[in-house]
Amino acid sequence: MYNLQRFILKHHFVILFILLEVISILLLARSQNFHRSSLVNTSNAMVGKIYEWSSEIGNYFRLNSANKQLAEENAMLRQQLSVVYDTTSCIFDTNEGDTLYKYIPAQVVNNSTNQANNYIIINKGTLDGIQREMSVMSTDGIVGVVTDVSRHYASVMSLLHSKSVVGVRFKNNQEIASLKWETNNYRYGMVEDIPTHIVLQKGDTVVTSSHSFIFPEDLMVGTVEEFYPTAVDALSRAKIRFATDFSTLRHVYVIQDLHKPELDSLKAKFQ
Repeated sequence: MYNLQRFILKHHFVILFILLEVISILLLARSQNFHRSSLVNTSNAMVGKIYEWSSEIGNYFRLNSANKQLAEENAMLRQQLSVVYDTTSCIFDTNEGDTLYKYIPAQVVNNSTNQANNYIIINKGTLDGIQREMSVMSTDGIVGVVTDVSRHYASVMSLLHSKSVVGVRFKNNQEIASLKWETNNYRYGMVEDIPTHIVLQKGDTVVTSSHSFIFPEDLMVGTVEEFYPTAVDALSRAKIRFATDFSTLRHVYVIQDLHKPELDSLKAKFQ
């Protein structure tokens, strides 16, 4: 209380001036309609601007929650698209379909692109249903395969790995080939084992093939950047540009093949 009294005594002229200014403005606003409306408009503009700034700040801090919600919605939509229907019936019910895949949204917490063997860490683990050998994709294309899992996290061997091999297919001619990473550039990969009679053009689309037991069929892989034809009786190669930009990777989907146990039991009989 004593400090407040000292402050008022010290600055009483300034306080009196401000008080008189406020009274003058109020009297002026009450006496004239023009001044009253100008004051109201000015105050409304100031309050509106404050609310706008407050909304923008709130929206910024809500971005993470919004991105998470969108990722979950996208996962649900992708899961609905992976339903197999009985095409002999003219009635299609998503609840009666046989779902092939479950999509689990995850966030990238660590990622490397400049090593010979690159890995990605995501914030989902066994508690979220993640298991080894599950495939991973982004909204743009395939990303890699889960190699190790803990309770809350999982490591993914990305396409940018010396041991990564993925069965792919050229969309325009249905030919099967193999994708590897030999370019030391996170934007490009190499497709090998291309039959000599196949001629590729820049921009041709490359997708995952049905021969892959890891990735679902027809997921986007990339586009042909350069084609390297070889002599007769030798296989050709092609440099492709990955659809996924690994340097900006933030959100991914882990794909659970719901029919994998059944397929694994059948494959075990031939081993």
